[in-house]
Amino acid sequence: MASRRELRAMFGRTKLPGIDLCLADVATEARRLAGKMSVSGVQPKLSMAVQGDRLVAVAERGQYILKPQTNDFAQLPENEALCMTVAAEWGIPTARNMLIHLKDGSPALLVRRFDRVRRGRRVNKLHCEHMQQILGADKYEGSHEAVAKAIARHCTFPRVELQRFFELTLFNFVIGNGDAHKKNFSLLTRGDDTALSPAYDLVSSRLALPSEDTELALALNGRRNQIMGQDFVRFGKTIGLRAGVAEERIESLTRFLPQVHKATEQSHLTAERQEQLMEIVTGRTSRLEVVQ
Repeated sequence: MASRRELRAMFGRTKLPGIDLCLADVATEARRLAGKMSVSGVQPKLSMAVQGDRLVAVAERGQYILKPQTNDFAQLPENEALCMTVAAEWGIPTARNMLIHLKDGSPALLVRRFDRVRRGRRVNKLHCEHMQQILGADKYEGSHEAVAKAIARHCTFPRVELQRFFELTLFNFVIGNGDAHKKNFSLLTRGDDTALSPAYDLVSSRLALPSEDTELALALNGRRNQIMGQDFVRFGKTIGLRAGVAEERIESLTRFLPQVHKATEQSHLTAERQEQLMEIVTGRTSRLEVVQ
């Protein structure tokens, strides 16, 4: 149950808006609005807005994205809700989100759009570009180093944003997110300031798809597999982090493991999937030990 504070941060009110959609309705609504919405991905997703006391699907001026359960990957909303929560607790700025239930009781993740700002009755759009738009080519083609160069080139305070990007890359590795492609990293402009957007689409793809054959969607030091702690130290040097920062962030995330375990136990994942996720996280963390 969300607290009044969480509800106010998410909706600007202390009562959860109702929703009249069932899981089967999501695909129908997505087809009805096809061509009118820019929300993409493998899941049927809906752009949502609060109208009165209800959450409704809209073609324009949506402030939320609804990500429902999918037949292809079990417990995907619960998986993403947990990963987003853990990231925020470790200190990564994330898009506001909330696990809700549709009319038929099925879970869905509701994400508040960070590129939309309400001004009275108007919803203004902020300039936001993901890295495929900036760098071109296929979303799985390229490297973390290339993304870092784009951040350094476009961001107002590149040193700050490069450390954030390092932390996000490290976190994706630890949770088993092998699907963090170029569309999952965006630059957001507010006034004269351009920065890395809040993190989104943080999910353990290895938990959802145990047969996944890559550890990272984009290359790191020329590789997508067999990533070790030294790879992150080298990556930190390559992108210009201050001496010792990479090692400190690796140590910080390693120390954070008990909190990850606690959050996992308190999550909506089944006991079996909780155990599987912790095996992934523990295994990845053990590989972060940096050889002196």
